Amino acid sequence: MDFGIDFGTTNSACTGILEKRREIPYRDNFGNPFPSLIVIDRVTGEVFCGRDAWRKREELSESCEIIPSVKTHLGTDKTWQVAGKIWTPVMVATEVFLGIKQQVARGAGNVQLEQAVVAVPVGFSSEKRKELRQAAKRAGIEVSEFVSEPTAALFCHYDEMGSHTKIGVLDWGGGTLDVSIIENKKGIIRELATGGLYDVGGDMIDRKIAEWCHNEVIKKLSKGIAFEEMPPAARDKMLVACELAKRELSQEELAEIWITNYGDLGRVSIVLDIDTFSDLIRYDIDKAISCFERTLAKARISIEELECIMMVGGSVNLKPFLDKVMKRWDTDIVIPKETDWSVAKGAARLSMRPGSYTVSQTVGVIMSDGTLYPLINAGDKIITEEIKMAEFALVEDCFTANFVFADGNIGDQSSTLGYLDIPTFGFFQEKIILETMVDKNLILQVKGKSQSRSGLTEKIWNYPKLQLDYNLPRITLEVD
Repeated sequence: MDFGIDFGTTNSACTGILEKRREIPYRDNFGNPFPSLIVIDRVTGEVFCGRDAWRKREELSESCEIIPSVKTHLGTDKTWQVAGKIWTPVMVATEVFLGIKQQVARGAGNVQLEQAVVAVPVGFSSEKRKELRQAAKRAGIEVSEFVSEPTAALFCHYDEMGSHTKIGVLDWGGGTLDVSIIENKKGIIRELATGGLYDVGGDMIDRKIAEWCHNEVIKKLSKGIAFEEMPPAARDKMLVACELAKRELSQEELAEIWITNYGDLGRVSIVLDIDTFSDLIRYDIDKAISCFERTLAKARISIEELECIMMVGGSVNLKPFLDKVMKRWDTDIVIPKETDWSVAKGAARLSMRPGSYTVSQTVGVIMSDGTLYPLINAGDKIITEEIKMAEFALVEDCFTANFVFADGNIGDQSSTLGYLDIPTFGFFQEKIILETMVDKNLILQVKGKSQSRSGLTEKIWNYPKLQLDYNLPRITLEVD
């Protein structure tokens, strides 16, 4: 079975493809992806996760450490000390992967998730990829490949999008907004510009609605208790009810927010209309639209030149957002039926029929005469961990071989990418060996040592910003 995982900031979706045809989104009991939120009891250290933990997060915060959005902490020194144990982002992400794995095991076919293509945001650093791979491995899942979220979404809907060459992808989920402007040249995907926001998303919108509804309740009852002063269990009930109302307003003009027992305030029944909802989230919508337009400007493409905008993620279904987008952007807009699952489905299809990476940047060594000796060329296909060897020699007696790495534009000072100093015995024509490879996390690595010295003197230069294109499989896949 082939699997794809969209490891999200707020929710993580997993899709499997059975017998190369049957596509299975692994939903929780509420029909949703798996929440990327871990709850740890401060006394016992017991870990809770899943939709039930998410729905009770305010109540559980009284006795537990709530760790949301772990993806944003990968590659950092952030830690949490809970019940006498130091938790790192890798350990927390491992629990998310374990929760996804359990959700898959409970799903159709009782299959085991052991390998997957994992989709990550554009610009997800090499250190973050490395730690995410470690977390998956600790959970018993091998990451066969990383792919960018917009590439996975595009592949999922390639029948609709494949004829377009310049495409905007807007991915607006529960916690973040990610924007990518991509170029599609007959299945070769190049990312022209990216942007994003971390302070808008479905979770923040739920809280805005909850605070508005709470204020309406206390106006009716003439009581002065603030939302944050309500019992945690009551806040949870309000947030869940408001999230349901938000979804309902994607289709209807009115939604009732109804709670049987809202703490000391008793029964709640408040009607939220679409106009009030639009006013509540106008700021969030404007920020999302501005972010997309800034990213478009960074790519130096006008909205008229953009052939299509594909929108994925749960928050793109907000009716006030769609209404404004349709009026403002005069281009083809594609919104899949299940926007929460597009990225995971695309990743699963790429697991079944993998694509490949091609280098779009030449990286080499500046020689003593000022020319560039390429170690890796633009257009080279990446075969991870394949080693290429190159031999150099000292041109003068010195005890260090100094290598300067640069891209193809060696006439420009900004083209210098890094340096590597290798110990030598210092005699003329002493041979130096460089071994070049791209690892599984897409980091370019150059190892160097003098042929006359031991391996203990080997030095390494890493380049985590290698520019790559992604080559989609030539044939798109038909799945049920």
